[in-house]
Amino acid sequence: MFCGECGTQNPDTNQFCKNCGRPLRKPQQVPAPQPAVIPVTPVEVPPPAQPVSYPPPPAGVQPPVPGAGVAAPVAKPPRNKAMLGLGIVGILIGIGSWFRYPYLLAILAIIIGGVVIARPENRKGAVLIIACLAILIGIASIVFDMFYLVILPPVPPRL
Repeated sequence: MFCGECGTQNPDTNQFCKNCGRPLRKPQQVPAPQPAVIPVTPVEVPPPAQPVSYPPPPAGVQPPVPGAGVAAPVAKPPRNKAMLGLGIVGILIGIGSWFRYPYLLAILAIIIGGVVIARPENRKGAVLIIACLAILIGIASIVFDMFYLVILPPVPPRL
Protein backbone atom coordinates (compact mmCIF):
# COMPACT_ATOMS: atom_id res chain seq x y z
CA MET A 1 0.00 0.00 0.00
CA PHE A 2 1.33 3.44 -0.89
CA CYS A 3 0.93 6.56 1.27
CA GLY A 4 -1.37 9.14 -0.31
CA GLU A 5 0.74 12.01 1.11
CA CYS A 6 4.39 11.11 0.50
CA GLY A 7 4.12 8.06 -1.80
CA THR A 8 6.13 5.69 0.46
CA GLN A 9 5.33 2.00 0.12
CA ASN A 10 4.05 0.53 3.40
CA PRO A 11 3.03 -3.01 4.39
CA ASP A 12 -0.72 -3.68 4.07
CA THR A 13 -0.96 -4.19 7.84
CA ASN A 14 0.18 -0.65 8.72
CA GLN A 15 -2.40 1.91 9.77
CA PHE A 16 0.07 4.85 9.58
CA CYS A 17 2.79 5.71 7.06
CA LYS A 18 6.27 4.69 8.21
CA ASN A 19 7.78 7.82 6.56
CA CYS A 20 5.44 10.72 7.32
CA GLY A 21 3.16 9.22 10.01
CA ARG A 22 -0.09 10.11 8.24
CA PRO A 23 -3.01 7.65 8.51
CA LEU A 24 -3.15 5.26 5.58
CA ARG A 25 -6.40 4.87 3.69
CA LYS A 26 -7.41 1.31 3.05
CA PRO A 27 -8.38 0.69 -0.57
CA GLN A 28 -12.12 0.22 -0.85
CA GLN A 29 -13.48 -2.72 -2.73
CA VAL A 30 -15.03 -1.31 -5.86
CA PRO A 31 -17.11 -3.62 -8.02
CA ALA A 32 -15.54 -4.25 -11.38
CA PRO A 33 -17.10 -1.92 -13.94
CA GLN A 34 -18.91 -3.46 -16.86
CA PRO A 35 -17.19 -2.75 -20.15
CA ALA A 36 -18.98 0.02 -21.97
CA VAL A 37 -19.62 -0.18 -25.65
CA ILE A 38 -17.89 2.69 -27.37
CA PRO A 39 -18.89 3.42 -30.92
CA VAL A 40 -15.94 3.42 -33.28
CA THR A 41 -15.79 6.25 -35.76
CA PRO A 42 -13.51 5.99 -38.78
CA VAL A 43 -10.50 8.32 -38.72
CA GLU A 44 -9.34 10.00 -41.87
CA VAL A 45 -5.64 9.35 -42.48
CA PRO A 46 -3.70 12.27 -44.02
CA PRO A 47 -1.86 11.56 -47.27
CA PRO A 48 1.86 10.75 -46.93
CA ALA A 49 4.29 13.67 -47.11
CA GLN A 50 5.89 14.30 -50.47
CA PRO A 51 9.69 14.58 -50.60
CA VAL A 52 11.03 18.08 -51.17
CA SER A 53 13.10 18.52 -54.28
CA TYR A 54 15.59 21.35 -54.51
CA PRO A 55 16.79 22.87 -57.76
CA PRO A 56 20.12 21.49 -58.95
CA PRO A 57 23.25 23.51 -58.12
CA PRO A 58 24.76 25.71 -60.83
CA ALA A 59 27.05 24.03 -63.32
CA GLY A 60 30.54 23.39 -62.04
CA VAL A 61 29.60 23.60 -58.33
CA GLN A 62 29.91 20.37 -56.39
CA PRO A 63 27.95 20.13 -53.12
CA PRO A 64 30.07 18.95 -50.17
CA VAL A 65 29.76 15.28 -49.37
CA PRO A 66 29.40 14.56 -45.64
CA GLY A 67 32.33 12.55 -44.31
CA ALA A 68 34.58 13.38 -47.26
CA GLY A 69 37.00 15.57 -45.30
CA VAL A 70 34.77 18.64 -45.39
CA ALA A 71 34.09 19.95 -41.90
CA ALA A 72 30.70 21.41 -41.21
CA PRO A 73 30.83 25.06 -40.17
CA VAL A 74 30.75 25.45 -36.39
CA ALA A 75 28.21 27.92 -35.09
CA LYS A 76 29.85 30.28 -32.61
CA PRO A 77 27.78 32.21 -30.08
CA PRO A 78 27.68 35.94 -30.77
CA ARG A 79 30.26 37.82 -28.72
CA ASN A 80 29.08 40.87 -26.87
CA LYS A 81 31.72 43.34 -28.02
CA ALA A 82 30.46 46.13 -25.80
CA MET A 83 30.94 44.04 -22.66
CA LEU A 84 34.33 42.85 -23.93
CA GLY A 85 35.35 46.50 -24.38
CA LEU A 86 34.04 47.37 -20.92
CA GLY A 87 36.11 44.51 -19.46
CA ILE A 88 39.22 45.83 -21.20
CA VAL A 89 38.52 49.31 -19.79
CA GLY A 90 38.26 47.66 -16.35
CA ILE A 91 41.70 46.09 -16.82
CA LEU A 92 43.21 49.41 -17.89
CA ILE A 93 41.69 51.19 -14.90
CA GLY A 94 43.00 48.41 -12.64
CA ILE A 95 46.50 48.83 -14.06
CA GLY A 96 46.22 52.60 -13.60
CA SER A 97 45.36 52.05 -9.94
CA TRP A 98 48.90 50.81 -9.38
CA PHE A 99 50.23 54.28 -10.24
CA ARG A 100 47.62 56.83 -9.13
CA TYR A 101 44.65 56.79 -6.74
CA PRO A 102 44.95 53.08 -5.82
CA TYR A 103 41.74 52.75 -3.81
CA LEU A 104 39.50 54.79 -6.08
CA LEU A 105 40.62 53.25 -9.37
CA ALA A 106 40.89 49.72 -7.94
CA ILE A 107 37.34 49.83 -6.62
CA LEU A 108 36.19 51.19 -9.99
CA ALA A 109 37.96 48.29 -11.76
CA ILE A 110 36.29 45.78 -9.42
CA ILE A 111 32.86 47.32 -10.03
CA ILE A 112 33.34 47.29 -13.81
CA GLY A 113 34.45 43.65 -13.71
CA GLY A 114 31.40 42.78 -11.62
CA VAL A 115 29.05 44.58 -14.01
CA VAL A 116 30.49 42.62 -16.93
CA ILE A 117 30.12 39.28 -15.13
CA ALA A 118 26.60 40.11 -13.88
CA ARG A 119 25.00 39.18 -17.20
CA PRO A 120 24.66 35.38 -17.63
CA GLU A 121 25.65 35.41 -21.31
CA ASN A 122 29.03 36.94 -20.35
CA ARG A 123 29.98 34.08 -18.06
CA LYS A 124 32.00 32.22 -20.65
CA GLY A 125 34.93 32.75 -22.95
CA ALA A 126 37.11 35.83 -23.30
CA VAL A 127 34.60 38.20 -21.69
CA LEU A 128 34.67 36.19 -18.44
CA ILE A 129 38.47 36.02 -18.40
CA ILE A 130 38.88 39.76 -18.99
CA ALA A 131 36.30 40.67 -16.33
CA CYS A 132 37.99 38.38 -13.79
CA LEU A 133 41.35 39.93 -14.60
CA ALA A 134 39.95 43.42 -13.98
CA ILE A 135 38.62 42.29 -10.58
CA LEU A 136 41.87 40.55 -9.61
CA ILE A 137 44.07 43.49 -10.65
CA GLY A 138 41.89 45.85 -8.59
CA ILE A 139 42.04 43.58 -5.53
CA ALA A 140 45.81 43.15 -5.91
CA SER A 141 46.27 46.93 -6.09
CA ILE A 142 44.33 47.48 -2.87
CA VAL A 143 46.18 44.71 -1.03
CA PHE A 144 49.56 45.99 -2.24
CA ASP A 145 48.75 49.52 -1.15
CA MET A 146 47.61 48.35 2.29
CA PHE A 147 50.83 46.42 2.93
CA TYR A 148 53.23 48.62 0.97
CA LEU A 149 55.57 49.32 3.89
CA VAL A 150 55.63 45.64 4.86
CA ILE A 151 56.34 44.44 1.32
CA LEU A 152 58.87 47.16 0.50
CA PRO A 153 60.31 48.48 3.78
CA PRO A 154 62.12 51.82 3.61
CA VAL A 155 65.89 51.67 3.52
CA PRO A 156 67.47 53.60 6.39
CA PRO A 157 69.71 56.43 5.18
CA ARG A 158 73.49 56.05 5.49
CA LEU A 159 75.24 58.82 7.27
